[in-house]
Amino acid sequence: MIGESRRAPGGGSMSVEQIEHELAQLRMNEDGTLALRSSVLNLIVVTDEESAGEVTRAVSAIAGRYPSRAIVLISDPDGETNVDVQLSAFCNVRGGGGAQVCAEQITIHAEGPPARHLDSLAGPLLISDLPVFLWYPGAFSPRSPEFTGMAEISDRIILNSAASGDHEGCLRGIHTLLENPETPAIGDLQWVGLSPWRSLLADIFSAPERTGELEKIERVEVLYAPGGECRALLLAGWLASTLGWSAESVNRNGESFKVEFAGPSGQVTFEMSPSSPDARLRRIRIHSAEYSFQVSRHRELSDVRTTVKRGDELCAERTVHIGSFDLGVLVGEELQYRGRDGAYEAALSIAVEILDL
Repeated sequence: MIGESRRAPGGGSMSVEQIEHELAQLRMNEDGTLALRSSVLNLIVVTDEESAGEVTRAVSAIAGRYPSRAIVLISDPDGETNVDVQLSAFCNVRGGGGAQVCAEQITIHAEGPPARHLDSLAGPLLISDLPVFLWYPGAFSPRSPEFTGMAEISDRIILNSAASGDHEGCLRGIHTLLENPETPAIGDLQWVGLSPWRSLLADIFSAPERTGELEKIERVEVLYAPGGECRALLLAGWLASTLGWSAESVNRNGESFKVEFAGPSGQVTFEMSPSSPDARLRRIRIHSAEYSFQVSRHRELSDVRTTVKRGDELCAERTVHIGSFDLGVLVGEELQYRGRDGAYEAALSIAVEILDL
């Protein structure tokens, strides 16, 4: 993949027509023909100057898997009025004919009043008839001055509930948004990070002789690093919503949680401890009367091992390489979805219920 960029002549703003013209120039082949635009979606990113470099790198990586028209809005509502535009094209050669296929990135630095009306900058640049994803990589507030307008032009919003220092407030804020039927579908990168763990947990209960143990779970222990609270709470919410548990009480000791659930077959104790020094989610242990199940990271955190024991007898063991998901991979997973995620919303609802008990 090759990339080329250009700025507005002399810096400053550009009209929509100028932007489209310059993007076409960036897609120009050596023989004077235009390379194909391969966009399958629109991706709008709202970030700040500090995070812009990391975000831009992630967007460039995503373009290889999900070609898009990416509109990166670097916002500073408190600055002096200014709009600056930079354009990039990321192209690769496909097929035997050597034709280039290009994705596009429009980076807009918006300062002062323009940063409070980002939808007026992004809206005219969207490619019609393609889905619009709105990504907030950093701390997010639905009360930010530009959010309502941005949500109205979006089909799906991608957030990170752990990006803010106030994890609990962020989970509550997302839950409140989802209660409004006018809000677009929402994806949470912390939920995406749980995907391999949920798959592995489902797998260890899949054997016919162990399926019935789901109804006999008595205790769950989750070990995570500080900063992994959202992921642990969403895991608790997912298990509870899937298995029909109802939260009855919560005992908090610092950042640790002990939740008592009422399950179909009796009480379930769910303990969450931020005692891991090295992984946002380090270990999950599930105990029933006869069995213990464990999913844990090891080998410098790149692998996950699952074990099943009946008493002291090892019944099953498996090691899976999952690596570490970088930002581009997590966002790329979210770009596969269009509608609302019922499993996430059910898990979030119970996670917020736990916080409010």
